[in-house]
Amino acid sequence: MPITAHFLQQDWINSLGWALLHSLWQHALIATCCALLLFFNKYGSANSRYLIALGGILVATFTSALTFYNYQQASTEIILRPLQNHTLKPLINSPEVLDILDIINAHMDSIALMWLTGVIVYGMKILCAYKSCQQLKNQSLTATPVKWQHIFAQLATKIGITNKIELRISLVATIPCVIGHVKPVVLLPMKLLLGMDQQQIEAILLHELAHIRRQDYLLGIIQTLIKAIFFFNPFLLWIASQMDKEREHACDDIAVAVNQNPLLFANTLKELAEMNIDQKMTMNITGKKLLLNRITRLFNKHEKKTTPKHNIAASITILFTSLVLAICVNAAPDKGDDKKISIDVADTAVSEVLKEVNKKCGTSETLATNNDGKMTLLLDEISCSQAIQLLKDFAAEKPVQ
Repeated sequence: MPITAHFLQQDWINSLGWALLHSLWQHALIATCCALLLFFNKYGSANSRYLIALGGILVATFTSALTFYNYQQASTEIILRPLQNHTLKPLINSPEVLDILDIINAHMDSIALMWLTGVIVYGMKILCAYKSCQQLKNQSLTATPVKWQHIFAQLATKIGITNKIELRISLVATIPCVIGHVKPVVLLPMKLLLGMDQQQIEAILLHELAHIRRQDYLLGIIQTLIKAIFFFNPFLLWIASQMDKEREHACDDIAVAVNQNPLLFANTLKELAEMNIDQKMTMNITGKKLLLNRITRLFNKHEKKTTPKHNIAASITILFTSLVLAICVNAAPDKGDDKKISIDVADTAVSEVLKEVNKKCGTSETLATNNDGKMTLLLDEISCSQAIQLLKDFAAEKPVQ
């Protein structure tokens, strides 16, 4: 492997490792803010609570991405030689924690490898689930009765969907679900068609159509990818679980608003719970523990409401505060001539060293001569301007080798 490529790989690993470690306390802070918002907004609509959780997971992701970027920018060591004990300097420089940081840095490769292994395992699980969904979508189907095609089209119009949505009857699926975003398909198990009356099936279809109207499939894919990256982080997983819960509640509310019969919908959910369904799909109406909560919620809705404007203002304020607190603890690195870097190179072309200096300093300097000799250099805490000038002087004086 080329020396430069080796260094860039190590640079990336250290930045990733520290971003993942920082995500634990950052996401804990954001999860706490989300929990407070959800508590004070407990009488608000399910959709507003869903947006709080969605905002939390997006803020958490952005915070970690920015931390990774900060560490990449703060990488001040330029090492163009086979790496041994060299690691990036962390943004935290307190003497009392240097021993802990040294231990973490020494095992950063192992941390990154364990994370990558977890992501691969989680990713394989996602791919298997996707393949299973596609098989259910296209295999073991029976013709949809014309009667239900008309009813389904009418329900879609009622709920405000203008695009064509296909209803398919599955012989093997055990739960109703939505598969696809561009060309969504609603799968209805045959046993539900045979075991429930028309009003109950319409209530189920309204719930699934609500997922389509809300673009839940696409948002669910984004949520799943984020969970795959932070599979180890209990705080982000908790926020994601709140998204799942409030998503189902929001679809329940849409279905009830259309059919105007919460008792019918609750009884339908009760019958689904009694079927002891264990299969889990991408976007579905069930989930045994969640079903019981949803039934209870339909029968115990509070009349007390919070002011929408206050909800929005509080949500923006608290989420923005959590974002600022999570990000600003990591001081941004200095830029330009004030930034200090360290250089440790051995038998490396001057042009390669200058290229790395430009990356670290945010400059775009070039050599004024074609003389590109090799150099061995060890400098600690030198300014960007001094380093650039030193390299230019060396190239101007060194003959080509």
